[in-house]
Amino acid sequence: MSYKHRAVPSQSSTSGRKLATALLAALPMMTVLGATTALSGCGFQLRGYETPMLLDVAKTAVIIEDDRTSFPLKLPLTQRLKTLGAEVMSNMTLDDVARNNRQAHAEPIAVIDISNVRFKRYELVGVLTEIRLVLSADVSYQTFENGKPVILKNAIQVDRSYQYNEASVSTDDQQGDQIRDWLYERLARRITDQYVAISLPKVPPSNKQAVPMINSATAPTVMVPNAQ
Repeated sequence: MSYKHRAVPSQSSTSGRKLATALLAALPMMTVLGATTALSGCGFQLRGYETPMLLDVAKTAVIIEDDRTSFPLKLPLTQRLKTLGAEVMSNMTLDDVARNNRQAHAEPIAVIDISNVRFKRYELVGVLTEIRLVLSADVSYQTFENGKPVILKNAIQVDRSYQYNEASVSTDDQQGDQIRDWLYERLARRITDQYVAISLPKVPPSNKQAVPMINSATAPTVMVPNAQ
Protein backbone atom coordinates (compact mmCIF):
# COMPACT_ATOMS: atom_id res chain seq x y z
CA MET A 1 0.00 0.00 0.00
CA SER A 2 1.12 3.53 -0.53
CA TYR A 3 -0.07 6.99 0.34
CA LYS A 4 -2.26 8.75 -2.11
CA HIS A 5 -2.10 12.52 -2.10
CA ARG A 6 -5.32 14.43 -2.25
CA ALA A 7 -5.27 18.21 -2.34
CA VAL A 8 -7.62 20.03 -0.02
CA PRO A 9 -9.33 23.26 -1.23
CA SER A 10 -9.40 25.61 0.90
CA GLN A 11 -1.60 -0.62 29.01
CA SER A 12 1.51 -2.21 31.88
CA SER A 13 1.90 -5.39 33.74
CA THR A 14 2.92 -3.90 37.16
CA SER A 15 1.77 -0.91 39.15
CA GLY A 16 5.26 0.60 38.86
CA ARG A 17 5.04 0.65 35.10
CA LYS A 18 1.58 2.18 35.26
CA LEU A 19 2.87 4.96 37.50
CA ALA A 20 5.80 5.62 35.19
CA THR A 21 3.49 5.77 32.20
CA ALA A 22 1.19 8.23 33.97
CA LEU A 23 4.11 10.47 34.91
CA LEU A 24 5.49 10.45 31.39
CA ALA A 25 2.08 11.29 29.99
CA ALA A 26 1.82 14.27 32.36
CA LEU A 27 5.20 15.73 31.40
CA PRO A 28 4.06 17.65 28.30
CA MET A 29 1.26 19.36 30.25
CA MET A 30 3.62 20.18 33.14
CA THR A 31 6.03 21.69 30.63
CA VAL A 32 3.34 23.85 29.08
CA LEU A 33 2.07 25.04 32.47
CA GLY A 34 5.59 25.84 33.63
CA ALA A 35 6.37 27.77 30.48
CA THR A 36 3.13 29.72 30.70
CA THR A 37 3.84 30.67 34.32
CA ALA A 38 7.33 31.86 33.46
CA LEU A 39 6.16 34.18 30.71
CA SER A 40 4.90 37.65 31.45
CA GLY A 41 4.04 40.80 29.65
CA CYS A 42 7.33 42.36 30.73
CA GLY A 43 9.52 39.70 29.17
CA PHE A 44 10.78 36.23 29.99
CA GLN A 45 13.98 34.44 30.96
CA LEU A 46 15.75 31.77 28.95
CA ARG A 47 17.82 28.96 30.44
CA GLY A 48 21.50 29.93 30.47
CA TYR A 49 20.85 33.66 30.68
CA GLU A 50 21.18 35.52 33.98
CA THR A 51 18.50 38.16 33.55
CA PRO A 52 15.04 38.36 31.95
CA MET A 53 15.10 39.71 28.42
CA LEU A 54 12.80 41.66 26.18
CA LEU A 55 12.39 41.41 22.45
CA ASP A 56 14.59 43.87 20.56
CA VAL A 57 11.55 45.40 18.85
CA ALA A 58 8.41 45.88 20.96
CA LYS A 59 5.96 46.27 18.08
CA THR A 60 5.32 43.48 15.60
CA ALA A 61 3.11 43.66 12.53
CA VAL A 62 1.47 40.36 11.58
CA ILE A 63 0.64 40.28 7.89
CA ILE A 64 -1.39 37.33 6.69
CA GLU A 65 -3.72 36.72 3.79
CA ASP A 66 -7.44 37.01 4.49
CA ASP A 67 -8.66 33.70 3.09
CA ARG A 68 -10.30 30.59 4.58
CA THR A 69 -7.01 28.67 4.83
CA SER A 70 -4.74 31.46 6.10
CA PHE A 71 -6.96 33.44 8.46
CA PRO A 72 -7.43 30.71 11.19
CA LEU A 73 -3.68 31.03 11.86
CA LYS A 74 -3.94 34.67 12.86
CA LEU A 75 -5.62 34.30 16.28
CA PRO A 76 -3.27 31.65 17.82
CA LEU A 77 -0.23 33.48 16.45
CA THR A 78 -1.38 36.83 17.83
CA GLN A 79 -2.12 35.29 21.24
CA ARG A 80 1.35 33.73 21.45
CA LEU A 81 3.08 36.97 20.50
CA LYS A 82 1.10 38.93 23.09
CA THR A 83 2.07 36.36 25.75
CA LEU A 84 5.70 37.20 24.97
CA GLY A 85 5.03 40.87 25.53
CA ALA A 86 4.91 41.95 21.90
CA GLU A 87 2.51 44.69 20.84
CA VAL A 88 0.83 43.17 17.79
CA MET A 89 -0.12 45.44 14.91
CA SER A 90 -2.70 43.54 12.89
CA ASN A 91 -3.91 46.16 10.42
CA MET A 92 -0.67 47.25 8.77
CA THR A 93 0.70 46.47 5.34
CA LEU A 94 4.35 46.11 4.34
CA ASP A 95 4.20 49.62 2.87
CA ASP A 96 2.85 51.00 6.17
CA VAL A 97 5.71 49.37 8.09
CA ALA A 98 8.34 50.58 5.62
CA ARG A 99 6.96 54.12 5.78
CA ASN A 100 7.07 54.06 9.60
CA ASN A 101 10.60 52.65 9.76
CA ARG A 102 11.92 55.34 7.43
CA GLN A 103 10.94 58.05 9.90
CA ALA A 104 13.90 59.15 11.98
CA HIS A 105 12.26 59.22 15.42
CA ALA A 106 9.54 56.60 14.91
CA GLU A 107 9.51 53.45 17.05
CA PRO A 108 10.62 50.59 14.79
CA ILE A 109 8.14 47.88 13.86
CA ALA A 110 9.13 44.29 13.12
CA VAL A 111 7.19 42.15 10.66
CA ILE A 112 6.00 38.56 10.42
CA ASP A 113 4.73 38.16 6.87
CA ILE A 114 2.95 34.85 6.21
CA SER A 115 1.93 33.72 2.75
CA ASN A 116 1.03 30.61 0.77
CA VAL A 117 -0.65 28.83 3.70
CA ARG A 118 -1.81 25.49 2.36
CA PHE A 119 -3.11 22.07 3.41
CA LYS A 120 -2.18 18.77 1.80
CA ARG A 121 -3.93 15.50 2.52
CA TYR A 122 -2.40 12.05 2.01
CA GLU A 123 -4.38 8.80 2.27
CA LEU A 124 -3.23 5.21 2.90
CA VAL A 125 -6.27 3.15 2.00
CA GLY A 126 -7.01 -0.12 3.85
CA VAL A 127 -9.63 -1.49 6.25
CA LEU A 128 -9.21 1.85 7.98
CA THR A 129 -8.04 4.79 5.95
CA GLU A 130 -4.95 6.44 7.44
CA ILE A 131 -4.89 10.13 6.69
CA ARG A 132 -1.90 12.46 6.99
CA LEU A 133 -2.63 16.18 7.06
CA VAL A 134 0.17 18.63 6.31
CA LEU A 135 -0.05 22.38 6.96
CA SER A 136 2.71 24.57 5.61
CA ALA A 137 3.41 28.25 5.04
CA ASP A 138 6.09 30.59 3.73
CA VAL A 139 7.19 32.98 6.49
CA SER A 140 9.30 36.12 6.26
CA TYR A 141 10.60 37.81 9.42
CA GLN A 142 11.82 41.40 9.32
CA THR A 143 13.43 42.75 12.48
CA PHE A 144 16.44 44.80 13.59
CA GLU A 145 19.87 43.95 14.99
CA ASN A 146 22.07 46.79 16.25
CA GLY A 147 19.83 49.19 14.40
CA LYS A 148 20.16 47.41 11.07
CA PRO A 149 17.30 45.58 9.35
CA VAL A 150 17.53 41.79 9.18
CA ILE A 151 15.30 39.59 7.04
CA LEU A 152 14.87 35.83 7.49
CA LYS A 153 12.75 33.74 5.14
CA ASN A 154 11.73 30.17 5.88
CA ALA A 155 9.19 27.57 4.81
CA ILE A 156 7.58 25.87 7.83
CA GLN A 157 5.64 22.61 7.81
CA VAL A 158 3.69 20.72 10.50
CA ASP A 159 1.81 17.46 10.08
CA ARG A 160 -0.24 14.83 11.91
CA SER A 161 -1.79 11.48 10.99
CA TYR A 162 -5.01 9.79 12.09
CA GLN A 163 -7.31 6.94 11.05
CA TYR A 164 -10.73 7.41 9.53
CA ASN A 165 -13.39 4.77 8.91
CA GLU A 166 -15.11 5.75 5.72
CA ALA A 167 -17.67 2.94 6.24
CA SER A 168 -18.98 4.52 9.46
CA VAL A 169 -22.53 5.85 9.59
CA SER A 170 -21.34 9.41 10.18
CA THR A 171 -19.98 11.11 7.11
CA ASP A 172 -18.43 13.96 9.12
CA ASP A 173 -14.68 13.75 9.71
CA GLN A 174 -14.78 15.32 13.20
CA GLN A 175 -11.29 14.08 14.10
CA GLY A 176 -9.93 15.67 10.96
CA ASP A 177 -11.48 19.01 11.95
CA GLN A 178 -9.90 18.79 15.42
CA ILE A 179 -6.51 17.99 13.92
CA ARG A 180 -6.76 20.99 11.62
CA ASP A 181 -7.20 23.21 14.69
CA TRP A 182 -4.21 21.48 16.34
CA LEU A 183 -2.09 22.08 13.24
CA TYR A 184 -2.87 25.80 13.26
CA GLU A 185 -1.82 25.99 16.93
CA ARG A 186 1.35 24.04 16.20
CA LEU A 187 2.27 26.21 13.24
CA ALA A 188 1.70 29.36 15.30
CA ARG A 189 4.08 27.98 17.93
CA ARG A 190 6.76 27.18 15.35
CA ILE A 191 6.52 30.66 13.87
CA THR A 192 6.74 32.27 17.33
CA ASP A 193 9.75 30.14 18.30
CA GLN A 194 11.66 31.24 15.22
CA TYR A 195 10.68 34.87 15.74
CA VAL A 196 11.98 34.77 19.33
CA ALA A 197 15.22 33.18 18.16
CA ILE A 198 16.05 36.09 15.88
CA SER A 199 14.45 38.90 17.91
CA LEU A 200 16.11 38.51 21.32
CA PRO A 201 19.01 40.82 22.19
CA LYS A 202 22.33 39.17 21.39
CA VAL A 203 23.87 38.86 24.90
CA PRO A 204 26.43 36.23 25.93
CA PRO A 205 24.93 33.24 27.80
CA SER A 206 26.18 32.34 31.28
CA ASN A 207 27.64 29.05 30.01
CA LYS A 208 29.49 28.11 26.87
CA GLN A 209 26.97 25.59 25.59
CA ALA A 210 24.55 27.02 23.10
CA VAL A 211 21.24 25.37 22.30
CA PRO A 212 20.00 25.76 18.71
CA MET A 213 16.62 27.46 18.75
CA ILE A 214 15.56 26.94 15.16
CA ASN A 215 14.81 23.39 14.13
CA SER A 216 13.21 23.18 10.75
CA ALA A 217 13.19 20.74 7.91
CA THR A 218 14.26 23.52 5.58
CA ALA A 219 17.23 25.79 6.13
CA PRO A 220 16.27 29.44 6.67
CA THR A 221 17.68 32.20 4.52
CA VAL A 222 18.99 35.27 6.33
CA MET A 223 19.57 38.49 4.49
CA VAL A 224 20.87 41.83 5.74
CA PRO A 225 19.89 44.57 3.31
CA ASN A 226 22.55 47.05 2.30
CA ALA A 227 22.30 50.38 4.05
CA GLN A 228 20.81 53.05 1.88
